[in-house]
Amino acid sequence: MKKIFLDKRYIGIFLALILGVLFVGISLIVLNYLSGTPWYLFSSILRLLFGAGILFIVNKVYGKTVKQVLGFHNNKVALVSGIGFIVYFLYYVFVFAAGYEAIVNLPIGILITKIILQQITTGFYEELNYRLLILEGYSYGKRTIGRKIGYAFLSFVIFGLLHVVTGWDTYAFLQTGIIGFAFAVIYLNSGNIIIPMLLHFIYDIFANLAGGYIEWNNSSLFISVNSIFEIVLVVMFILSFALLFKKSKE
Repeated sequence: MKKIFLDKRYIGIFLALILGVLFVGISLIVLNYLSGTPWYLFSSILRLLFGAGILFIVNKVYGKTVKQVLGFHNNKVALVSGIGFIVYFLYYVFVFAAGYEAIVNLPIGILITKIILQQITTGFYEELNYRLLILEGYSYGKRTIGRKIGYAFLSFVIFGLLHVVTGWDTYAFLQTGIIGFAFAVIYLNSGNIIIPMLLHFIYDIFANLAGGYIEWNNSSLFISVNSIFEIVLVVMFILSFALLFKKSKE
């Protein structure tokens, strides 16, 4: 059993689970004492600290430096591998634009701490934990398509579960899981974690604004394009799954 935990093919998965549980636990405890701007500021700092800790762990376990992990490399492969998510994101922005009426109830403190700082650090921490740590083990051992699919689905499940820890929601699990799967394909194919971080951050800006700070116009166009949301999610998954068969690049 000890050998399994120390095996580089699996150790990242165990570490990601431990860090994920620890992060959620700390967050839930602190939520009892903080709210609003102070909470989002604390949450951003916590994400930054956990991300920095993961970079330290990756260096010790896999020998990768911060420069190697956070470097822009294989960008073209990363973007091509992210076509599934990019299609979904462009659709999401179109729906957003079609329904946008006005931004409401968004104080400057919330804008800075929740919409900007928390989302930057979310992309940073979550991609390091739920993509880099979970998926790095694929580089050790035979790089078969079966193992590749397995690692991608592992990221799907763990990332989806992360977003329903306070209450089960099948739709939220599937939506976030598919997004995590799409980001996993990018990293597995290119070894580039920066592109998923940036895509994650940009998407979260729109998603958090849409989550309570936008007044919608309920136009016929908005209702029409929004009605195919689930179909586009499926398209993203199919495209991402197909791209898993693309040969990985160092």
